[in-house]
Amino acid sequence: MKKSIVFLAILVTVFVPVARAQYTTGQQLPMTHMAGLLNLAETIPLPGDGYMDHLAVDVKGQRLFISGEAAKSLIVVDLRAGKVIHETKGLADMPKKSFYLPESNEIWLELANASAVAISGTTYEVLKTVPLAGFGDPNRGADNGAYDPATHLIYACVEVFEDFGGSGDHGSSNASVDIVDTRTAKLVASIKLPGGDPAGIALEPSGKRLYVAMGDIVDGESHVAVVDLERRAVVAQWPITGGPVPHTAGLDAAHHRLFVGSRTIAHTGNVGGGHQHEPGKLVVMDTQTGKVIQVLDSIAGADDMQYDAPSGRIYFMGTTGTVAVFKENDPNHFELLGKVPTGAISKTGLWVPELKRFYSAVPRHYVITARHGTADLQADLLKELNIAQGVTPKEKAAGWQTSMLSDLVIEEAHLMVFDYAP
Repeated sequence: MKKSIVFLAILVTVFVPVARAQYTTGQQLPMTHMAGLLNLAETIPLPGDGYMDHLAVDVKGQRLFISGEAAKSLIVVDLRAGKVIHETKGLADMPKKSFYLPESNEIWLELANASAVAISGTTYEVLKTVPLAGFGDPNRGADNGAYDPATHLIYACVEVFEDFGGSGDHGSSNASVDIVDTRTAKLVASIKLPGGDPAGIALEPSGKRLYVAMGDIVDGESHVAVVDLERRAVVAQWPITGGPVPHTAGLDAAHHRLFVGSRTIAHTGNVGGGHQHEPGKLVVMDTQTGKVIQVLDSIAGADDMQYDAPSGRIYFMGTTGTVAVFKENDPNHFELLGKVPTGAISKTGLWVPELKRFYSAVPRHYVITARHGTADLQADLLKELNIAQGVTPKEKAAGWQTSMLSDLVIEEAHLMVFDYAP
């Protein structure tokens, strides 16, 4: 019985979409017309399994860097050759946000143990480690972040959990934006945030303002914390009306538009951690007034987002196997152009404007097809597991009762490379 429960937990984490009490059937938005969005150019095999997180790129050297979150590694892909050329294993904790610094040929990673590390772009060895606020506290960790190439500063979001090893709920205070000087490899400042869940971050090109989408609920709404980087202080809080569980952010600085990618169900206490609930939301906000301009339905499990100014496109990545592509018709009107299939739990991606290519790292995952007549996937799957292991006897009149397990397919990790399609 114990083995079946463990296996079931793995399957539920990867691909079970519903629990009857919390979900309805047909959760994912219907697929839309794909013409004129992104064209698949190639796929590149990747090592390992488990979640992968943010990507960074060396445009001149044609290298892509993938945070191997679950494997605690950094994967390096040669884009010209179309193959993995190195994997730095044994990082101190899960790598999250990543940045490539061409001036020093270093890859900087934020780690889940509230530290930042610099990896050599030549030897791919860890060169420097910078402890952040809360380093050594198992309930604090770095996740998202932004880099300012003009000042060589990394702005790392440090989130707080009540009990990361238990409930996983975020704490209500003591989150911060920590500022790392990449030239000296030192923590130079820590800006206290109003809450415990800094989920998305966007930096003004001027380097004067930082927008942090906070998952904390204040007066019934999640909020954007506006940080004045000259004063290094939070100067405003704007309610994200329509985006209850923000997890990523992007920016159109020229038109004063902030984009917040939000989930609609809390991360904890739900099957899939809120990752599977559709629709998610794209919230468009005015950075001059703090007002919400438009709220659009999007894909589930918001985790990453990039805005491309020349095309006016927003690439919105989530965890349900697609990237949603939005179009800015004008600063007050946005529309969903369509959803491009990527891969299961491919939660982040990277749009590279210099190459006009989009990259999606797809972890090793399992695919299962529910048999006809399955109303409760979890219950039926558990029954099949118990029958297969002899825990529950097979009923002769019930017919074949392991059809779902017979259809289980394992898809190996790979990188999907898409060309821009006008």
